[in-house]
Amino acid sequence: MSAPAIEFRDAGFSYAALDGEADGAPRGAAGASDGGSGAHARGAASVSGVNLVVRPGECVVLTGPSGCGKTTLTRMVNGLIPALYAGEATGEVLVQGVPMDAWEMDDLSCAVGSVFQNPRSQFFNLDTTSEVAFGCENMGVPQGEMHARVAATVRELSIERLMERDIRALSGGEKQLVAVASVHAMEPSVFVLDEPTAALDVDAMKRLRDVLARLKAAGKAILVAEHRLWWLAGVADRIVLMEDGRITCDLPVAEFAAMPAAERARKGLRAWDIAEVEPAAKDSEDRGGVEARTLEASCAEEPAHPLLEVRGLEARYGRRGAAVVRNCEFSAQAGRAVALVGRNGAGKTTLARCLAGLHAESAGEVRLSGRALGPRERAGRVYLAMQESGYQLFSDTAAGELRLALEARERRDGEALPEEEAAALVDRTLADFALGDFRERHPLSLSGGQRQRLAIAAGALQGARVMVLDEPTSGLDLANMRRVAAQIERLKARGTCLVIVTHDFEFACATCDELAFMADGRIAERFAFSPRTLRRAREVFGFG
Repeated sequence: MSAPAIEFRDAGFSYAALDGEADGAPRGAAGASDGGSGAHARGAASVSGVNLVVRPGECVVLTGPSGCGKTTLTRMVNGLIPALYAGEATGEVLVQGVPMDAWEMDDLSCAVGSVFQNPRSQFFNLDTTSEVAFGCENMGVPQGEMHARVAATVRELSIERLMERDIRALSGGEKQLVAVASVHAMEPSVFVLDEPTAALDVDAMKRLRDVLARLKAAGKAILVAEHRLWWLAGVADRIVLMEDGRITCDLPVAEFAAMPAAERARKGLRAWDIAEVEPAAKDSEDRGGVEARTLEASCAEEPAHPLLEVRGLEARYGRRGAAVVRNCEFSAQAGRAVALVGRNGAGKTTLARCLAGLHAESAGEVRLSGRALGPRERAGRVYLAMQESGYQLFSDTAAGELRLALEARERRDGEALPEEEAAALVDRTLADFALGDFRERHPLSLSGGQRQRLAIAAGALQGARVMVLDEPTSGLDLANMRRVAAQIERLKARGTCLVIVTHDFEFACATCDELAFMADGRIAERFAFSPRTLRRAREVFGFG
């Protein structure tokens, strides 16, 4: 057998709290620079006793509950530990047979290419083409070869439409594709990917799988930390399950695939075969069923005054920029959840930001309870849980974050809760979202999935009548996905209107009553989501 490309020998790492910083925060930064998991509590070992080998031409998948140590292992391979994260290391990590402490960082960055959960954390340019070429320039690749590498990368990833674009105007999924391309062009021998599909649509996930298959065939070693597993079928060689910082199971992919779905679910793992996932029957189906229908038909069946209504909405970036949302018509009812789906760049996040008043429309209107409201009036009435939740967390503790949300509700309602009742409500909400153990932790030291749950919990506690969730499950394991789904059911029961931007078919099946398919800046199709419409739903998500 070939020599290991990556090898952990009884390896472990415990994050240390630095003066003036939260536990596990990177040096000189307030939060996790790579957008991945934060550390466990002070003094606890984030990972310990890890023995793992990844050989050239092999793809190994790390999975397990949020905060189990997957991201920490990736940091131990790409050098972020100990270069950026302080702590105590035990055992040994080797890349291409060389111990980590013998590598120079510039040499290691050429050998190991990293794709982070948050692509913004690894951008250095404002335009996409320069970003894809940036790593090659740093490596001193000759100009002719660099152009050839960039062209080959663009072709293999099918991202021609993303070239010569302003990175700031891209959707989250488009940014992730650019991040993957920038690493691919460098041609490292080892690829480390941490939740690389967090914001990708199904077509993009399939293209990424094809790219990984070609990299494997070329002898590259691939280590992927991931919750969503179905897209890795056909490219993964082994599935490694982690719990509480330790490897508990290391299975060949054939053995993992043969595991009954119920057993995988008991282990807290997402679906391996998307055919296993189906939506629950909805009340509307019991009343005769609703087949897939066009927008015009669906709008004709809406009640006269939906809670949320969008009429002729147009939104663009800059006065001269092309409209990202154009002539958009949309409505949503109290007590229902609508999945807003579509390809990366379709305008979903821009529409979500418009609904919450964070992006001013250039034409059209947004109505709440039949009343047209401007962007400033919508802020506070419509709560947006952002795709990058770290941007909306402001307190120095998780409990403090929820207290801020409760205070916002009290100001809006003009009524303050007694102190004991308010404290109990905060504690109960933390428990509902499995955040009780992190009550006093700094929000930016939490894992990506924990930060997402905290942002959603803040919205629930704030009591907004309309909640918009933008990719709320990109960092969530099965248990926490179900936990968030249960909270969404509670919100629906109390009359909250939910619009959920998602590429996560499993989550949509668990929570959503309707699908609204967005294409070219408008809602092109909408239908009730139930077993009757499952075939069309799969096609809309990109599985057809």
